[in-house]
Amino acid sequence: MFYCRISSGVRLNSDDTAKEWATPLGPFRIWRKVISLHMSGGTTGGGYDLPGIAFTTLFSGTGVAIHSTFWHNNFGEPMSHGCLNARPEDAKWVFRWTNPVVAYDPGDVTIGMPGGTIVEVVEG
Repeated sequence: MFYCRISSGVRLNSDDTAKEWATPLGPFRIWRKVISLHMSGGTTGGGYDLPGIAFTTLFSGTGVAIHSTFWHNNFGEPMSHGCLNARPEDAKWVFRWTNPVVAYDPGDVTIGMPGGTIVEVVEG
């Protein structure tokens, strides 16, 4: 088992504005891993556009992933749009020691169900 400090999705605000950013809880199977991924989303003026997100390990059908984060160091505080932000060395550990295995070339693999390693997301 591996544990590390992460930043999960922003919790529900009193006016429900961040509801869609909650990180889903439960057991999931890793279904895709990408060495480097361009992530973007949100709305004009309130979105994000981040190239080169390293060691992305997707485990939810809605695109939620464990991935490297270089834009903040607030691990332990909810900061994300649903993903689990991790320090680069922690995201790399998860990426390298879980299934499916990813070759450096092409650096991307997607597998069908039942999927790879189980990821258990719990509230802590």
